[in-house]
Amino acid sequence: MRKNRPDSIQSAIAAAYRANGGLENTASDLGVSISVLSYGTAVNEDRPGGLGANYLDRLGRMCAASAEPIARHFCTLAGGVFQPLEASGPGCLIALSGDAAKEFGDVVASALKAKLSSCANDCDDTIVQIDEAIEVLARMRAEAVRQRGR
Repeated sequence: MRKNRPDSIQSAIAAAYRANGGLENTASDLGVSISVLSYGTAVNEDRPGGLGANYLDRLGRMCAASAEPIARHFCTLAGGVFQPLEASGPGCLIALSGDAAKEFGDVVASALKAKLSSCANDCDDTIVQIDEAIEVLARMRAEAVRQRGR
């Protein structure tokens, strides 16, 4: 496989192939030729775009580890970060619902305290509480997607 510029879509695609066991395994799994996949790591101005999104979607569905480099790449382009979330098991949505209610209550209490005090430390605490609530909600979303089966 060719050497690509770090943080490029081509390097993300190459990392996805490696996560799936390499170019040959990925070609076999997707049912396409090695040359088609190799094209996905090429910078080609005649036909920019490399590997099609449908192949990347299929690869990510077959091997979650292959989806991660692609997710990281596009999250970075969007000004964010990718953070994998673990949340599974029987009743997990129920447990996470309780966690979310608690965290939301903490956010509201902290925000009211910060508003009344106008203290920077109280605002900092509110930010921490919001981040904790966001994490629980993101884990709930991940679990709901997992349970849905897609």
